[in-house]
Parts: sequence; C-alpha cells; structure tokens
Amino acid sequence: MPIKKISLYVTLAALFLIPIFPLIVVNSFFFPFITGKAFYFRLLVEVAFAAWVVLMCLDVRYRPRLSSLTIAVTIFTVVALLADLLGINPIRSLWSNFERMEGWITIIHLWAFYIVSTSVLSTHDGSRKMWHRYLNTILFFGVIVAGYGLFQLFGWAAIHQGSTRLDASLGNSAYMAIYMLMNAGIAAYMFFVARRREIVNAKMLRVIYPVLFVLFSFILFETETRGTILGLLGGIMLALFIYAIFGTKAQQKSRAWSAGILGFIILIGLVFWIERHQPFIERSPIFGRFSNISWTDASNQARQYIWPMALNGAMKRPILGWGQENFNYIFNADYNPAMWSQEQWFDRAHDVFLDWLVASGIIGLIAYVALYVLFLRFVWKSSLTLAEKSVLIGLLAGYFVHNIFVFDNLASYVIFFTMLAFAHSLPKDEQKHPAQAHSRSLSSGRTLFGDKAMNLDAVEYIVMPIVIVLLVGVVYVYEVRPIEANTRMITAIQYCSGGQPSVSLWQSALDVNVYVANQEIREQLMNCAGSVVNSQQIPGPTRQAFLTLTNDEINKQVAATPKDARIYILGGSFMDSVGEFTQAVQLLEKGHELTPAKQTADFELANAYLNTNQTDKAVALLKAAYEEAPDFFQAKNAYAISLVIAGQEAEAKSMFNNDPAIFQTAQMANVYVTMKQYSKAVAIYKQLVAATPTDVNLQGQLAQVQFMGGMKSDAIATLQKIEKDHPELKTQVDSAIKQVESAP
Repeated sequence: MPIKKISLYVTLAALFLIPIFPLIVVNSFFFPFITGKAFYFRLLVEVAFAAWVVLMCLDVRYRPRLSSLTIAVTIFTVVALLADLLGINPIRSLWSNFERMEGWITIIHLWAFYIVSTSVLSTHDGSRKMWHRYLNTILFFGVIVAGYGLFQLFGWAAIHQGSTRLDASLGNSAYMAIYMLMNAGIAAYMFFVARRREIVNAKMLRVIYPVLFVLFSFILFETETRGTILGLLGGIMLALFIYAIFGTKAQQKSRAWSAGILGFIILIGLVFWIERHQPFIERSPIFGRFSNISWTDASNQARQYIWPMALNGAMKRPILGWGQENFNYIFNADYNPAMWSQEQWFDRAHDVFLDWLVASGIIGLIAYVALYVLFLRFVWKSSLTLAEKSVLIGLLAGYFVHNIFVFDNLASYVIFFTMLAFAHSLPKDEQKHPAQAHSRSLSSGRTLFGDKAMNLDAVEYIVMPIVIVLLVGVVYVYEVRPIEANTRMITAIQYCSGGQPSVSLWQSALDVNVYVANQEIREQLMNCAGSVVNSQQIPGPTRQAFLTLTNDEINKQVAATPKDARIYILGGSFMDSVGEFTQAVQLLEKGHELTPAKQTADFELANAYLNTNQTDKAVALLKAAYEEAPDFFQAKNAYAISLVIAGQEAEAKSMFNNDPAIFQTAQMANVYVTMKQYSKAVAIYKQLVAATPTDVNLQGQLAQVQFMGGMKSDAIATLQKIEKDHPELKTQVDSAIKQVESAP
C-alpha cells in the first residue's frame, strides 16, 4: 500500500479513536479516571500528528492553512508556554501532576490535535461529510457514557463521587455535566444538518438527534451541576433569541415559535425564583441546589473567597501571570481563615477565565477569549443555516457559562478544540457560489510549507525515519515513563496497605524520576511510612529504612518546590508523628510562614511546639487561630486544650463557659492523662460511660486510666462490670484483671 494511503489511514484512525477517551478508566492507575484518559488522548494525538507530518509532505492538500483562528490557537499555545516558563514553578506548569494531567503538555497536544483535525478532516473529500462522521462518532460514545449514567441513576452501577450526582466514567459530576452539555449541543446541530439532508439516513436521524438531545440534557440535570445547567438553559435561550431576531420573513412562523419558547423559559425561571423556598423545591436534589444558592453563605460558595484571591494574585503578576498549576501559591499566601469548612488545598479558582488570568496574565486571558470570539466570527460568517449557527453559538455560550463556575478538564477541552477545528472548516460563500464550494473548502487560507509535494524517496528515507524516531522518543518520555512511575507507585501502595511495606518498591517508583509523578509518590510514601515507623510489629531496620528514605524525599521535594507550603506542612506533620520533633518544628514553621492564616497548619505547628515543650508558642499560635475564626470548633477546642496544658485551666473554662463539648470529652481526658492528672481523667470517663453505658471501649479506657492512676481496685471493679455485662469478653477481661492484680 502506498505510503500516502497508509499515512492517511493511520491519521484518520487515530483521530476517530480519540472520542473513546471519556470511557477510559484504568483502575490499575493512580487517579484512574484522570490519568488513563490523558495518556490515551496524548498517545493517539502523537500518532496522528506523526502520520500527518508524513502525509502533508506527500500531498499539499493536507498541509495546514493559515486563518485567523489557526493563528489564534497557535498564539494561545505560545503565550501559555511563555507564561509557564516565566512563572513561579515552570516545571510544574509544564508537566502538571497525576490529579490534573494538564499543564502545557496538554495544551500542546490540543494544539496538535487542532492542526491535524483542520488539515485532514476538512480536506479529505472536500466537504463536511468527514466532519459529520466525526461529530457522530463523538455522539455515539456520548450515548454510551449517558447510558452508564442511567445505570447509576437506577442503582445498577455505583456512583463514584458522592451519592446522587451522576458521574459515569468521568468520575466527577462536573466533568460529566459539561461533557453532556457539549454532546447535547452537537446533537442539536446535527438535527438541523439532517433536516438539510446532508447526511445518510437523514429521515431516521431527524428523529434520533432530538432524542439524544433530551437524553444528554436529562443526564446533565441529574449531575446536579448548577453552573452547567445554567449554561444549558442560557445556551438554549441565546439560540432561540438569535433565531427569533435574525430570521428571515420566510421563517416568520419559526421565529414566532422561538420567541414563544424563549418567553416561556423566562416565565418559568421567574416563577421558580419567586417560589424557590417552597418545601417541594428545596427537597428536590436538583432544584434544591438552586434554591440554596447564596453568595454570603460560605458553606455553599467557597468561590466568594477564591475569586477575590485569584484577582488579587493576578494583579501581582498581571502580564504573564504565575504559570499553569500555580494557583496554590496564591491560595496558601492569601488564605482566608473563614474558609475553615472548605477544601484546604485549592489548586484552581473554579472559574476558567480567572484560572487563565492567574496562569498567563492579561495577555493569556485575551489569547484564550480570542478563541471564543473567532469561533463566533467563523460560524456567523459561514454558509450554515441560521438555525445551525444559532445552535453552535448557543453551544459556545453554554460552555462559556459553565466555565464561569468550574475549571476545565480534558473531556471539555477536547470537544472545545474539536469545535474550533470544525469552525475553521466552514466555507463562507457556499450559498452564493455553490459551484465553488468544493474548491473553496480546500483552498481557503494560504497553505503553509509551500504548494509543492516532497519527493517520495526523500519522504521514505529521510522524513519517515526521523518522524518514527521522534514519535518513539515522545511516546517514551510523555507516556511510558509516567505510566511506569504511576503503576510502580500503585504497587508500593498496595504492598503497604496489605501489610508488606517495601522500601525497594517505593525507591523503584522514585527512580523513574518524572516530575509529574514525584510529588505524589513522596506524599503517598509519607502516608505509608507514618504507619510503618510507628509499628512495633515491623522490624527495626525496615522502620529505619522508611524513615531515612522519607526524610530524603521530603528534602528533595522542598528543593523542588521551596515556596510551596504543602510539602512543609505534610512533611512536618509526618516528622511530628514519628517523633522527629525538632525537624518537624523547622518544616512547620516554614509552612506557617508561607500560609500564615491557615488554621490546619497552625494545629500541626502547635502540636510540634507542645512536643518540644514550647507551650507558650503553642498557646499564642492557637489563640490567633481561634480569634481569626471563633466559629471554628476545632480552633476553639485546640486553644482550650493548649490553655489547660499551659496550666490555665480555670481561664479556659471561664472563657468557654465550661463547654462539655470541649471539657467533657475523651480527648480532654487524654490530655489530663499526659499531664498525669488521673483523677480528672477518671471523672471525665465516668461521665462518658454514664452517658453511653453500652460502650465497651469507653469502659475499657476508664479501667486503663484508673490503673495508670494507681486505682487498682477501681480498675478491677470496672473490668468486672464489663465481664458481667458482656460475658462473651470473659477471656479477655480475666486476662486484664490478672495483669492489674499482678502489677506492683
């Protein structure tokens, strides 16, 4: 088979396999819903791009053509690269991590996907047939994902995140929502294409596409993702408005219907808003989330804190921003203590436009918004019918609204760039010059790399070998090594959780040494090492080996991200948990310096201070944490405990009105035990036992404290009562009584 045909078929095969990616879930990977999809997408794009390079050398029809949209996509990619290289942590910006799998590596793959799509799908046969097949392929796999969602809705499949919000193979309800919105928009567009009989089996498809639109919209609502639901409704309303306003006189009846439906939607919205606090609405899982929207309620809207942080941070680096994946630096430095009930490690602003403003500054945001503007321009000036234009503009509007409230992900990114590539393919003059439609679809825009095909021998003996070598190298660096690190880490985690912790397995994962994996491996290593080092059942050399390796890796991560509070806090907490108190204080003090208002960091540092007999520092730190958020019970409780440890018990009880939730707890009893004030601890445990007389564990703890306080007879009496109430525990209780009696 000729090289040109092989290259074309490989390119098309790779492109048409890409829409499968939402279904990819690799349970043997860390973050199975994220990493598998990303590696799959990247691999296919790399294969498609490599085959396309050979193809375009042989046939000028498949060379990219200049257009303002292609220039904009390229500028956006270059600006993102510059912002990343000049940002606070360039390597993280380029590589990202397993949890997100974004960074510039994803942006450059999206650019490559766009270039290949515009060059091949638009020129393969000189019409939109190939594009329609591609959009139908997206819809086909969208139906499978929606079917998975229906299985979850009916209880036939587990929901992975939460209990009611559908997420299917996307693993996140927000990701599922925007994927359904995009599919709904494509289905609506293809319905109008079918009405024009531009596709095979148009009569049957005119029935199928509306059904798909309803299915995707229904699943979207069941994800309970408010921003995306608003996007769907807003997109529908905008499409109806455009058609009602710009329709011709011949479309008068359809325009009237559009205006009527638009008015009905607005009326329903107003009625809902007026009646939103009715019990039947508030009890609804879907509509209740809308009725409870409140900008002033932090429990509902973390964005009221995150968005101002993002704007404030962006103003500190306004031109090219902080680089991708670096919002956490802003979040840590400007943490608002009132966010104590929210996620403690936000890495996104939860607004795509703010995210790009932070990541790449004003220049990057303009470059990103330009993609929307040019999409609108290409669609509006195309030869599509008004109905088709309205739907595509409505789809973009829905995506835009969604992006105001949620950060982007691969599922939406890929379809967005697909639609950008599709818009690039739309001819402008087809209706005015039908005879020229075919040639214009091939010749619009100036061809890059010249109009002369390369010599076959040059391609076969020079271009192809270079392309193959580069492809193998890229796949190895971008896919094979990260996957190897990922799977090795999973193996190490499994051995640790299975009671067979192995230093060599962790070292093996770290030896791959790819940035995308290193921090995650080190954090998981700390989790494993914490249980290993504190276990007396594990041999001493193994415990020491884990401690040494973990200490070394903490220092390496500090060197890699010296301004990131996360490693200092996690590393300091680990050191504190294994008794390395001096090193814990050093790490946690640096973490506190980088995020001075975060109470959870204060708790860790205060604990380390107490373990190093720096009680005054602990009290002062916890006092500040409490005063910054008096309604945060954990801060109040920690401050009260520190006062008791500092010998200011009376002051603590007076300040907090002797609150039983603080002073009559097992935690406070254990504090008294560490202070060897056993009588106070016994008094608390007796009250707790009286409140829950069936709790055997509390009774056992009471007996233990009585024994520690020298109250042997009381301890024996407590144990005998346990034996009386729970004869099934006779063997264990008798053994405990003998130990008490034989103690000196």
